[in-house]
Amino acid sequence: MRLLISSLVLLALLIAVPRATPDLLPESRAGGVRDISVTATGLVTPLGEGLYTYKNVETRRGPQCVDYAERFYVTHYPGTFPQYNSGPGAFDIWEGIAEGKDVGGWATHRRHFAAHENGTALPKPDDMLLYDRTRGGGWGHIAIITEVYPDAVVILEQNSGYDTRRVLSLEGNRILDHGVKGVIRLKKND
Repeated sequence: MRLLISSLVLLALLIAVPRATPDLLPESRAGGVRDISVTATGLVTPLGEGLYTYKNVETRRGPQCVDYAERFYVTHYPGTFPQYNSGPGAFDIWEGIAEGKDVGGWATHRRHFAAHENGTALPKPDDMLLYDRTRGGGWGHIAIITEVYPDAVVILEQNSGYDTRRVLSLEGNRILDHGVKGVIRLKKND
């Protein structure tokens, strides 16, 4: 019982204390565990209980993954993301931008973005990370890249488990995680 209580106290402290020094985190749930050293930049702030904020846009529990990406882009890049109409699923964003399909308002908003297949461009902070339909029950998945290091990227996401922050391995320009399709970037940041 003491071990359980000690473990819970330690876990609470790890969640509550902002990271200002290098920390070791698992690369991903799908790809196994490998320690990657990243130094927090202060742009991602822990809110506790697996929730975070990046540039003052908080992750949440419950809403779909697209909700976080939409709130982030509507807040920081007004007029670029079709508010309340991004399509039935996250992968529709890829199809609307990269493949030119007329889904969820992307016909009028795709001019703001460029799509890069996984491995063809180095990810950048504020990029949308898109997963194919093997994720999210066939709907795909989306996250926001918040930090980029030589061997890792840090993402924030919703609707993909308890902790809304993950660190994924990066080899060259390729993000190593199951189902990654690529990144979508504002053309002005390309």
